Amino acid sequence: MKTNLRRATLLLCGWLAAGCAPAPEVAESEYLIEGRLRNVPDSTVIRLVKEEGQLLRTIACDTVVGGRFSFRDTVGCGAPRKLLLLADGPGFPGSWLDVWVQQGRYIEITGDDRLLPLWSVRSRVAEQRAANDFKTLLRAERRQTMAWNAEQYDLFRAESEQGIDWRRIDSLRRLCRPLDSLIYLAELDHMRRAPVTAVWLDKYRGYCSFLQYKRAFGHRELIRSLHARMSEAHRATEQGLEIEAYLNLPREVGVGDEMADGDLYDLQGNRRRLSEFRGKYILLDFRSQGCAPCVRSLPETEQIAQRYREQLEVVGICQDPEREWKRFAADNGLKGNQWNELRRGNTGLGAAYGVVGIQLRVDRARREGSGDVVGLRRGVDRSAHRAAGEIAARRRSRHPPRNKTALIYY
Repeated sequence: MKTNLRRATLLLCGWLAAGCAPAPEVAESEYLIEGRLRNVPDSTVIRLVKEEGQLLRTIACDTVVGGRFSFRDTVGCGAPRKLLLLADGPGFPGSWLDVWVQQGRYIEITGDDRLLPLWSVRSRVAEQRAANDFKTLLRAERRQTMAWNAEQYDLFRAESEQGIDWRRIDSLRRLCRPLDSLIYLAELDHMRRAPVTAVWLDKYRGYCSFLQYKRAFGHRELIRSLHARMSEAHRATEQGLEIEAYLNLPREVGVGDEMADGDLYDLQGNRRRLSEFRGKYILLDFRSQGCAPCVRSLPETEQIAQRYREQLEVVGICQDPEREWKRFAADNGLKGNQWNELRRGNTGLGAAYGVVGIQLRVDRARREGSGDVVGLRRGVDRSAHRAAGEIAARRRSRHPPRNKTALIYY
C-alpha cells in the first residue's frame, strides 16, 4: 500500500515538474516558438507567415515530428509583431492562428486536434494575452464553426478528383453565418471595454473592413461607435490610417452613374489618372498576385489588349504593396498600363466600384467628358472577351455611346 502511494506521489511530482519546467533561454534579439500537438499527423507542414497588404508571405516552414515543431528567428525591433501560423491538409480549416512575437520571448503552442486557430498560445508577450482574451469568447460556437469551415476546405481540396460539391458548401456556409455573427457581436462588445492596444486596433481594422466586404453583417453604427475610443496617437498609426479610410469610403457607383476616377501610379512612379484616356474605351482589371484566378487570367488580359488595341485601353490595377507589385510585374514581364493606387486596404477605386473580391474587371469608354457605368459582372471567364467584342462593335458603329461606359468584373 505504502509502495503504491509512494509511486503515485513520485509520478505526480514528476508530472508537476514537467508542467512547471522553466522556459528555454532565448537570445535577446530572437524569439522562439515551440509547438506540442496531439492528434495531428507527423509530416504535417506548419508555416509561419507575415501579412503584406493582401498577401501572406511565408517566413519559415517546419514539419511536425513526434507531435512537435519549432521556429526560431530574429526580430528587428523591440515592439511586438503579429505573425500567422498556417497548415494545410485534410481536417485543417482555411484560417490561421495569430501569434505575437517579441525579442527575447518564448512562445509555447499546444493543440489537441487540427482546428489550428483554436490552438493555445502562451507567452509573456502582453499582446498575446490580449489576443487570447478574444479567443475565450463563445468557445463552443468557435469550435463548431471551425469544424464546419474545415469540412468546407476538405470539399475544396477534393475538387480535382470529384469536382466541387457546391450544394454542401452552401449548406455549411448557411450553418456558419449565425454563429459567426454571434462571435462578431461578442468581440465588438468586448472591445467596448478592453484596453485599446495593438491587438484591439488590429481587430477594429478588420471590423471596419466589414463596411466594405461583409455588409450583410450590418451593425454599422456599432462598428463606427468604437472609433471614439481611439486617441489621436492611435489614429496616426498605420492601422489607424487604414481604419480612417474604411470609415470614410468613397461613394459606390452603380449602373447609370458617373464613373469614378482617382490618383494612380505606374511602375515608374508617375501619377496617372483614367481621364488620360478621354474618348477611349477602358478595361480596368483589378487584381492581386495572391489571387490564383487573377494570375491565371493574365494571358487572357494580354490577348484582349492586343486584339482590341484600336478600340480600348487595358489598365491593370494591382492592390498589392508597392514592392511586391513591382517585383511581380518585372518577374512576369507585364506590359502596358500596370498601375496601383498605393492605398491601405480596398478603400479607393476598388471601393467605389464595389470590389468585394478579386478579380474585378471594368470595361468603360470615355467620350466628351461625361461617363456612365453600364454594367457590373462578377467572375473570371470568357465574358471579358465577349464584352470587349461588344465594345469593339459599338466603337465601329455609326452611333457610338454618348457617354463613357463601365462594365465591372469581380
